[in-house]
Amino acid sequence: MEFLYVVMYDRALRRERRFRDRLDLLALSDSELINHYRFPRHELLQLIQELEPALQRKTRRGHAIPTHTQVLIALRFFASGSFQSIVGGIGGPSQGSVSRILRDVTNALSNKAVEQIKMPSTAHDLRVCAENFRRIRNFPRVVGAIDCTHVAIKGPSVDEALYMNSKRYHSINVQVVCDAANLIISYCARFPGATHDSIIWNNCALHRRFDRGDFGDYLLLGDSGYPLESFLMTPVRNHTTASEERYNWAHTRTRVIVEQTFGILKSRFRCLHKSGGVLMYKPLKCAKIVTSCLLLHNRCVTSGIPVPQQVFISLEEDEQPDVAPVDGRADHETGRVIRDSIIQNFFD
Repeated sequence: MEFLYVVMYDRALRRERRFRDRLDLLALSDSELINHYRFPRHELLQLIQELEPALQRKTRRGHAIPTHTQVLIALRFFASGSFQSIVGGIGGPSQGSVSRILRDVTNALSNKAVEQIKMPSTAHDLRVCAENFRRIRNFPRVVGAIDCTHVAIKGPSVDEALYMNSKRYHSINVQVVCDAANLIISYCARFPGATHDSIIWNNCALHRRFDRGDFGDYLLLGDSGYPLESFLMTPVRNHTTASEERYNWAHTRTRVIVEQTFGILKSRFRCLHKSGGVLMYKPLKCAKIVTSCLLLHNRCVTSGIPVPQQVFISLEEDEQPDVAPVDGRADHETGRVIRDSIIQNFFD
């Protein structure tokens, strides 16, 4: 029996060695690397180097799994959403090996995301961020556009009903704030799919920071699924004047950047889009996968890496649940005063 185990293990090891040999960064062009892994060669090498300390480990019997192998396998899953694209080929790794690699790479990336995905905080950075938003449609003092997107997951065994969204599939509801260049500057990926966007906002750390004045008089833009607050501007319901109409038009054209960001994110990393399948993990691991993709998206944006044309998808195909508007009675009076002032001074 022990001899049989050794034979089977050696066969599996040779199989994975053959696969690792084929993951040669020098064998593919940059365009091919972007198609498969979403990054060109120099960016891949940089990412591999950064993750090396967290991913260096030994397999049983002392055989190392190279860091570049682990990173490329994880990136291929993020890009395709399918294990079959990794394990389906002759000589590919086992599903168990891919799962372990995905766990390790996801942990390493999500830990980095906590450190690297940040709101602008200095006076200079806030001013630059607001100026970039103002150039879109002259909306003042905006430093972020906020919205949520659903990522489909396997129904969990615990609190299953909490993850069933209004489109009748299980998901986590991911809150994102982006800047005018599609860079994600804040996220919250821990709430189940049945949670309303406004509840996530009211219970996240970023809301507390705005509430205590960390960002001065700067603003976020949100849709009617959020309450109007002194630091969160929403559209005017049932507008009656030309000024209010101009405000709503500018608000919509500026806030749409976050929807465009979701489209880019899910096109680039198909594991987050329903066309890539459902994430077959517990909610916590799904949240880490989402967080990893947010970080990788930012690296692509910062480096100007394009989304391969053939992978662009429509968010309409993603079956995003409709978000019920927040009752107007939840609006804050100070928010009304600030919104009225913006309408009068910029859109009258």
